[in-house]
Amino acid sequence: MAIGHFAAEVLADGPIGYWRLGEAPGSAHAADASGNVNHGTYSGGVTLGQPGFHGGDTAALFNGLTGPTSGRITVLNSDSLNPAHITIEAKIRYDGRNEFQQRILEKSSFAELAQYALSVLPDGIVLVELRTSAATTSVEARSVTPVGLGVETHVVATYDGQVIRIYLNGVLNTETAAPGSISPKPPTAANVIESGVGIGNQTQRDRPFKGLIDEVALYPRALGADRILAHYRSQFATATAFQYAVKFVCGRSPGKVVAPGVYFTAVNVHNPIYRPIRFRAKVAVALPGLEPGPVSKFVDARLGPDEALEIDNPDILRIAQSRAEFLKGFVVLESSVELDVVAVYTAAGTEGQVETLHTERVPARRVELGQPDLVPVPDGNGSFCKRNGLTLTVTIRNQGTSGSGPSETEVDFFAFGKVSMPTPPLAPGASVDLAFPIPRGAFDPDCEFQITADAGNQVGESNEGNNVAQGACLG
Repeated sequence: MAIGHFAAEVLADGPIGYWRLGEAPGSAHAADASGNVNHGTYSGGVTLGQPGFHGGDTAALFNGLTGPTSGRITVLNSDSLNPAHITIEAKIRYDGRNEFQQRILEKSSFAELAQYALSVLPDGIVLVELRTSAATTSVEARSVTPVGLGVETHVVATYDGQVIRIYLNGVLNTETAAPGSISPKPPTAANVIESGVGIGNQTQRDRPFKGLIDEVALYPRALGADRILAHYRSQFATATAFQYAVKFVCGRSPGKVVAPGVYFTAVNVHNPIYRPIRFRAKVAVALPGLEPGPVSKFVDARLGPDEALEIDNPDILRIAQSRAEFLKGFVVLESSVELDVVAVYTAAGTEGQVETLHTERVPARRVELGQPDLVPVPDGNGSFCKRNGLTLTVTIRNQGTSGSGPSETEVDFFAFGKVSMPTPPLAPGASVDLAFPIPRGAFDPDCEFQITADAGNQVGESNEGNNVAQGACLG
């Protein structure tokens, strides 16, 4: 799933805290997936189990209220949460204003002074606050454009000791100079809560967020623009799977196809990674005479870290739902991670003793499950001039085989300037009409323009070469 690609990109950059907020309703514990044991505690108006972003695990809904029911996650102060430089990352759905700035994440130096914080202001502008060694108060940086209301936004803020940068949906939005480094507030018995990290609020006063928060991460350095774009685009990455086609021969052969005897196949599967995984298996029966046999449904299996299992003759017959005395074909395995797969073949002759033994390591093949492809679409006559007065209608279609995330469409009117417009997520085959204002004076005498789909390069596409189209409206 796309969310698995996103998590892999996050973990590859070594976060000091990674809260996926995918716990089941009723959970009190917000797990830190970074390995740094910066676990948090849910309290107040936080609703778990909400649909997450792009088909992944679930997200947390914060009620945006003050007082005893105010929702928050509290993470106790720790040495690892006091970096000199930082990246703050989250996926949010901002559901509208309340009377406060709304904290996505905040760590306090003191109860009313942020050590580092990422918030949304009532007008939707993203606010970053850092207490740097060169500042007696928190330095502030603001985004140029607001986050959308009621839609998913990937928000990232970075600080490298010189500049605060804010990225929205993978694209750099603003830069603010801020020389120095973040003033540390290491843990003591007195500040373990006061200077802890609050998610969806502060730890000890109410600056409540109203909406969904998901996939919150902190890093001890400023991630580069390429990594931030990689994180964003990974949400919409091509879905891939590892497949293994393992030949099997099992049962008693009368000698019509293979030599008389009893054949055994054991497919050994090992999980080489240090987390539990799921995979699935099916059986495709092969028949002689150039005829295909039946193909079973997939059955699910699980393996813990470093565990192994075996699929042998009885399992193959059960999956195939066959009572045949002799069967051959393929066991097909499919997994989101690469596995160790080894087949062991034995055969016995008329005396019932093993006469042959062969082992074979089965290689994996990658199977792509689809990618989006955004293109400008002309009218029925092949023209891109679809206008009403000084409004140009641009149609963008996703002609790919998987959904696309939010993107940006640009119309370049050449000497009269460029106009950009956000483009919503599009399902496979879906399209959207965008209304662009035509600059006054663009008819000189004709209005020539160039349309670029995915102008911000935010979507990983199956074909990156068909985003641009030229058009003209006659004056």
